[in-house]
Amino acid sequence: MEARLVKVLLRCVQSESERFSVNASLDAFVRDYGSRVGERKGQSIYMSPAQKQVIRELLSSDGVSADISPDAWDGLTRAEALSVGHNEKFAQEPVKRRRVAIKALQPSLPLVLNGQPLLLPARCHVEMDYAELGEMAQHDWIVVVENWECFNDINLAAERLSFPGQNPLIVWRGDKDSVRSDSMLAMLRNLKQPVAAFVDYDPSGMVIARSLPRLVHVVAPPFDELSKMMSNGLVDRYMDQIAGCQSVLEQRDIACVASVWDVIRLSGRALPQEVFLLPKKA
Repeated sequence: MEARLVKVLLRCVQSESERFSVNASLDAFVRDYGSRVGERKGQSIYMSPAQKQVIRELLSSDGVSADISPDAWDGLTRAEALSVGHNEKFAQEPVKRRRVAIKALQPSLPLVLNGQPLLLPARCHVEMDYAELGEMAQHDWIVVVENWECFNDINLAAERLSFPGQNPLIVWRGDKDSVRSDSMLAMLRNLKQPVAAFVDYDPSGMVIARSLPRLVHVVAPPFDELSKMMSNGLVDRYMDQIAGCQSVLEQRDIACVASVWDVIRLSGRALPQEVFLLPKKA
């Protein structure tokens, strides 16, 4: 049985009521098992004590005690869920919960984990549970990188741009899958270092930068150089983003964002951060 159905059935058999509202999983269950487990009448399904007993036996055969709380799996890992029922997929907590991707700025700089320095080759990172990071006191800054390619090749960007600190901790912003942006934000809130943003030079990138706690720096070339580069930027990308971002960016309370945004706004164009992975033209 799939997790949603198990939870619905547990609520049914533990209830004194014999009438339950129809939902897709319960309706399919009654169709599959027939009158042994219930009867549909209109938008309700009726279960007698005898039918509930059959459901209890079906749950038991799937390794689930009919007396366990329907919420017993909430917040469990997949491994922990096995102690409750045979199916680890009942757990609502994702397998890769609290995961962040981190690295040092250059292969020559150590990533310090639990006091132990770790030298990683280029295009290599560590993915881990942010709850295990500790204070990361050996890293004096945190730099959040918006896009994966720039995070992966951050050492190339460091050849063209100035990053803050002696040994900043480089963190990928994440996406909607294995390494999530909400985990990255939770990690930042647990630490104390000043935060810098290395993001796209476009409206969305500036909004992302504004969302970071303790932000005090946006990684960018000197503004005259950025202005020249923006002249070759992407008009369509800027126009696609500006309507949804303008009201936020009109707030000028974060100086490091406001100053970079002024250059972008005046150009009316967008510049992907990946341009700084390319060798600088002579």
